[in-house]
Amino acid sequence: MFYIDFFIAVLIANAIPHFIFGIAKIRFLGLFGYSPTGNICYALFQLIIAVSLFSVQYGITNIYTNPAILGGLAVLLLYFAFGRLLINKFHKK
Repeated sequence: MFYIDFFIAVLIANAIPHFIFGIAKIRFLGLFGYSPTGNICYALFQLIIAVSLFSVQYGITNIYTNPAILGGLAVLLLYFAFGRLLINKFHKK
């Protein structure tokens, strides 16, 4: 395992809570401050950095052959797509 693989995994895993806190409008410290918009931007920034690191190390076409990265990205993209819906559905008012 290369150190870059560790950083790719950390970036993908860390993007999930920042995105969730951002869409739930919970104050949480991220790179761009405490704002919900800042946390959403930070999550997207981490995704871009993780994909960039992966493409530099292995090539962008190898995402399809790496099940760990593919699974992490799938979970993250599902949160990006359905996160607001899940927060609205399960949040007690």
